[in-house]
Amino acid sequence: MSQDVRVLIIDADTSGAQKLGLALDGAGFPVTWCSFAPTDVAENLRDFRPTLLLVHCEPSSPQLATLLARLEATPVPVVLLCRDLAEEPFVRQLRSGVVDLVSETSSARTIVSRVREVAGELPLRSGHAGGKGGGRALTEFVQHLMRTRRTGGLSVGDDGRAFFVRGVLKAARLRELSMQSALAAMTREPGAWAFTEGADGESGLVDFMGEEEPFVVTYREGGEMKVQPQANKPPDEPPPPSAPTVPPLVQDPDAAKTPILFVDDDPAVVAMVSGYFSKKGYPVATAADGLEAMTLLTTHSFEVVIADLNMPRLDGWGLLRMVREDLRTHETPMALFSAQDNYRESLRLLHAGAQAYFPKSLRLSALEVQVRELCEPRRRFTRLIPTEGGIEFNFGSLGPQWILKALTIAGYSGQVDARDAWANWRLWFENGRLVECAAHMTTAALSGDRALAAFLTSKQAEGSLDKGTPAPSEGFAGQSTAATLARLVPWLNDEQKRAAESQLARARALEVNEELYRLFLNVGPPAWQPVVRMLCEQKLTPAEVIARLQVTPMEVAAVVKELLRRGVASLQA
Repeated sequence: MSQDVRVLIIDADTSGAQKLGLALDGAGFPVTWCSFAPTDVAENLRDFRPTLLLVHCEPSSPQLATLLARLEATPVPVVLLCRDLAEEPFVRQLRSGVVDLVSETSSARTIVSRVREVAGELPLRSGHAGGKGGGRALTEFVQHLMRTRRTGGLSVGDDGRAFFVRGVLKAARLRELSMQSALAAMTREPGAWAFTEGADGESGLVDFMGEEEPFVVTYREGGEMKVQPQANKPPDEPPPPSAPTVPPLVQDPDAAKTPILFVDDDPAVVAMVSGYFSKKGYPVATAADGLEAMTLLTTHSFEVVIADLNMPRLDGWGLLRMVREDLRTHETPMALFSAQDNYRESLRLLHAGAQAYFPKSLRLSALEVQVRELCEPRRRFTRLIPTEGGIEFNFGSLGPQWILKALTIAGYSGQVDARDAWANWRLWFENGRLVECAAHMTTAALSGDRALAAFLTSKQAEGSLDKGTPAPSEGFAGQSTAATLARLVPWLNDEQKRAAESQLARARALEVNEELYRLFLNVGPPAWQPVVRMLCEQKLTPAEVIARLQVTPMEVAAVVKELLRRGVASLQA
């Protein structure tokens, strides 16, 4: 049995992966391990041909989403080693994608035992998951379907039906409702619900459970979708293939709405990449270095920026810092790529605020898949705007400014509720115009510009949309959302620059509030922790921190400002 199961361990901690690999090897499993680096994963999938992946990351990790996208061409079941086991009941009966969650604190012996059990269970699993009643459990399951790129059919109650392909809703109905409205309404249905895994290829059939006449969805990649009882299936409909084939990459239906900026000083690379994406329907702009790119970014809107690490005048690192320091651009999804397939470099980039790192050896078709992955969270939000609420979003990763602009374009009417560790916000919209914003903190209540400014500078807020109550008052003098942002964002930029200069000039040492400091270590940005610890624990001056960590003055100033704003620290005279 063990010899038939070939295990590939994927872990950023290679020493931990090696220890677990030795335990699996001792139990008789053919095993190897690698990092999350794209080239490492691709080589091991091709050369080792694993039958099971043991992956050390959280279910909500972007690393998992990227890995699952890569596995579409070579599907392999995934067992996650993680802290968050909340989704374990969803995966225990499914046969593809993520098939089990195991606590990362488990002993090597326990993990080996679970790998053996999963390998034996998979051929016997039903491919069904289900529960009773709507509400939070069903909402979380729908989010699981999207996050883990599931393909299959969801039935809710007597007449709720939805079909997903690689985590994207392709068809849904509930009485007179359809698509996102139907899906949102299903989460409030009191009846039982069930999910059935389906095929993902040129065509696929999903039989919804509990039907006298099985309800069938036929999906063709790049073509139409039919939703009908199996009894009404046309006689000339060809049967599904016994083994689904991997479909070719089809035209991105949202390509025309996805402007991309490519930044590289090599004209041949620019011509090749921009030519490929232009043919695929994406609006493309190019720049030869970081300074030229920054000029374009402050005057045009882009959904993705992909920049080379090594360029004259301003390299990829410098561009990344400038983009993240400017409120006009800091929400733009940004990836960097390099001729060096260096995983350590990719980790630095991700911690510094880049959403992804691509080696230049990546094929253009694979690069397009990665661009879609970067765009998917915002596309999903846009698709779900028409729903009646009940779905949670990570506003921090989407970008508060971007959210306001997306709701304006959609003509949204309703309210937005958001929260982070420091404040709760409520924003009211009428026909796409932001009418009022209110913020409630531990010691203060804000409205209008002050509340909106706090929301725009929040980094980890989560929340939802709701068709709830009308605005209690007018907070922005009847201005359009665009006019409000055009007025407020430059002012916030200037305030941040003045504060940075002032704080660095005054800061010699910080007086730390220990209680709030412990809270900040838990909820503050992980990338800031080295700077925070040097300032608050080692009592170094900003100049000493800049010299030791080789970071920019603006980066240190941003940390100092946040510590002062949150009351974590105060300046010593």
